[in-house]
Amino acid sequence: MMRMLTLVVIGASLLSASITYAEADEVGTGLRLSVRDGRLLLVGAAFMGDQKPTVVRDGPIPGVGALVSSGGAQVITLKLNRPIGEQACISFWFRTDTWYQSGIGRETVRRELLEITGIGKCYFVQDAADCLLGWDWEQSRVKGVDWMGTYIPELPGPEWYHLVYTWDAKRGLFDAYINGIPQRMAGINVKPWEMRSSDYAVLHLGPICMADVTIEHDYLPPEQVARDVPIRYRGRRAEILGVYPHRKLPAIEKRRGRLLYECALDENSVKDWVMEGPGIVSFEDGWMRISSPLVDGEPKGHIVYWCPKDFPNRFIAEWETQILSSHGLCIVFFAAKGVKGEDIFDKSLPPRDGTFQQYTVGRINSYHISYYANTPNNPGRSTSNLRKNSGFYLIANGPPGIPAGDTNPHKVRLIKDDARIMFEVDGHVIIDYTDDGKRYGSPHGGGKIGFRQMQWTVARYRNLRVWELKPAESATSNRSSRS
Repeated sequence: MMRMLTLVVIGASLLSASITYAEADEVGTGLRLSVRDGRLLLVGAAFMGDQKPTVVRDGPIPGVGALVSSGGAQVITLKLNRPIGEQACISFWFRTDTWYQSGIGRETVRRELLEITGIGKCYFVQDAADCLLGWDWEQSRVKGVDWMGTYIPELPGPEWYHLVYTWDAKRGLFDAYINGIPQRMAGINVKPWEMRSSDYAVLHLGPICMADVTIEHDYLPPEQVARDVPIRYRGRRAEILGVYPHRKLPAIEKRRGRLLYECALDENSVKDWVMEGPGIVSFEDGWMRISSPLVDGEPKGHIVYWCPKDFPNRFIAEWETQILSSHGLCIVFFAAKGVKGEDIFDKSLPPRDGTFQQYTVGRINSYHISYYANTPNNPGRSTSNLRKNSGFYLIANGPPGIPAGDTNPHKVRLIKDDARIMFEVDGHVIIDYTDDGKRYGSPHGGGKIGFRQMQWTVARYRNLRVWELKPAESATSNRSSRS
C-alpha cells in the first residue's frame, strides 16, 4: 500500500525568487519533491551539489507549482534516504514546451526526464517516424523487462502530462501510465527478475519542466493510479494513446461494388501467393496456418506472404484470423507498390527476405496496421499502429485489434476509401484515419495486400474477399461539377 508522507518545508518562494535550501530530515519512506502554494517541499532525500531547481507557482493543478531550470539544461541529483529497489512507484508531472509530432523532415529531439542511477531512466524522443515516451533499464537485460515504450504520432503542447512507472520484480510486474491510461494491457506479467538498488534520483530540467515528483517503495495497482490522477487530466489525449470512444464506421454497404477477389486461403487458392522469409504454410480444418521455423532467428525469422493481385485505391477487404501462439505480432500490408509506382515484384527492386526495414524504409510504399502485438521483449502492447511506408511513419494509433493471449477466431475488415483508412475487428473500430497528405507526403493509392508475422507468431487465416468500394455520392458529384 502507498504510505502517507509528512512533508518537510525546506524553503519558500513566490514565482522565480531565490530560495534558501536545507537538507531534508530522515522522515517518511519515499521521496517527494514538490511545490505547494509557492513553497519548495522535499522529503526522503537531500540535494547533491549546487544544482537546485527554481520554483514557479503555475503547475498542473491549483496549489501545485512547477520545478523549472534556473538556466539552460539542468541536472538535479537527489540522495535518497532509503535505497530504491525491487518494488517501486515513480510518478511525476512533466510539461512539454511545444507541440512535438512526427512527419517528413522532423528533426530528432531527445529529452531526458528522470532516472534512478544504475537502475533505469525515462525519456521522450521525437523523430520523423514517430514520438516515443520510453523507459530503459540500465541493469542487465531481461526479456520483457529491459524496455517499455509508448509510440505515438504526436505529443501536443505546451501541456501537462502525468506519468507513472511502477514495478514489482519478484512478481514480474512492470507497468506504465500516461494520464492514468495503461501502457501495457491488463493482466500481463513478465518473467520475475533480480533488481539491484540505487541511492540516487536524477531530474533533467530545461525545455521540459516537472512537478510533484514522488518515489515510493511499493507497486501501485491500476485502480490506485487512476484515483491519483485528477479528473480533468484522467484519460486526456486518449486518442493518441490508442483509446477510442465507442464509435461506428459510416454505412458503406450501398457503396460495396463488385467482388474483385475471392480466396478461400486453401492449398489450391494460394498457389500463386508469394512468400518472403522462411515461412511454413500448412492447411487443416479449412484454415491456412503460417509459422516460422526460426523462432529465435532475429531478424531473419520474420515472414511476409503476399497476395499477387493489385487492388484499387478504394476497396473493402474481409478475412478471418486466429492467433495460435502466445507471443507474436501480426501485420497487414496494403496499397503496396514500388516507390516509383513499380509492381512490388519488379526485378529492378532489391530482393526481400522478411526483414522489417526492407518493407518500412526500403524501396516499396505501403500502409500497414499491426493489430496483434505481444512480443517477448514488449508483451501486452496496448495499441494497434497504423504506419505509412516508405519511412515507417506512425500516423495513427488504436486499441488492440486482438488482445494478448486471445486465441479465438476473429473477423477482420479493412477499408481503404481513397485517403481514409478504416479497420475493424469483430465490428469494433480499431483505426479510422484520413491521410491528409501534409505531414507524411501524398496518400498512397492502390497496390498489393500481404500478411506479415514476426518470428514467434503462429496464426491461421481463411476466406479472404475483396470488393470494389464505389466513390461516395458527394465525391462523384464534386468530380462532375469540375468536369
